[in-house]
Amino acid sequence: MKQQRKRRKQHPFYIAFALVVALLAGLQALFHFRLPATATAAVVAPQQQIPQSASVYEDVQTDEDASDAEEVDDIIEAAVDTVMEVPIQTSVGTRRGTYIWSYSECFSDSQATQLSAALLNGITPAESRDQLQAMLNRRQLIDIRHSSLYAVDPLNHSMPYLVPKAQQLLNTIAINFLDSLHRKGLPLHRPIVSSVLRTVDDVARLQQGNKNATTNSCHSYGTTIDITYHRFQPLSSGTRHNVTRYDDELKYVLAQVLFDLRRQGRCYVKYEHKQACFHLTVR
Repeated sequence: MKQQRKRRKQHPFYIAFALVVALLAGLQALFHFRLPATATAAVVAPQQQIPQSASVYEDVQTDEDASDAEEVDDIIEAAVDTVMEVPIQTSVGTRRGTYIWSYSECFSDSQATQLSAALLNGITPAESRDQLQAMLNRRQLIDIRHSSLYAVDPLNHSMPYLVPKAQQLLNTIAINFLDSLHRKGLPLHRPIVSSVLRTVDDVARLQQGNKNATTNSCHSYGTTIDITYHRFQPLSSGTRHNVTRYDDELKYVLAQVLFDLRRQGRCYVKYEHKQACFHLTVR
């Protein structure tokens, strides 16, 4: 009898204990299944973003034959139209949130650093411009003049040729620049390339009037580009003489684009005072 009374007293305790265990198990199951559902919803419904057009340009901008160049140009113009059709977002992405506190400090990659990258990624320097034609035929070099994304200055001391990797970088810079301008609500402009590939003869001629020109120049390898920050060409303009000059806002947006690509390990960049350009080499 005593044992039966003892079991009756313990029975409510077991019931309570079972209820607590069941409650804890239910809470664990609830949190276990609901959290992934929230994360999945965030992935399924992201904010509308600009299409990753840079990869498109890198793929298509490789054929420099005259007939194919027109087709490539049409593809690029259509992609630029796509950029302009995307509504401007109020949210700021990494590129538009980049803070440039000092041009000289943010872009301080030395000649030696850029030369190492040029030696790794570039061609054997050509003695004269005649030697460059064979490299163009073998597609070691790309003629960069056939593009709607950027403008190329009349070149006196260099040729408009780059190795494919550097040409892809230039395309990415240009489309990211257009993307950033559009998202900020600024007028669309093309960056302007002011110097590209130099032969040994070009470097020798340049040194006659520019004591700062170095004999072993990064520009000799087809990996290096100078983009001016004092002039930008309006996208609606069909002539290179119609430019926007000394626009600090455009300069700053270009710097943000370059800083972001530099941080991604795509290039080295040097801020040039006298030449008024960003001197950059592909990595």
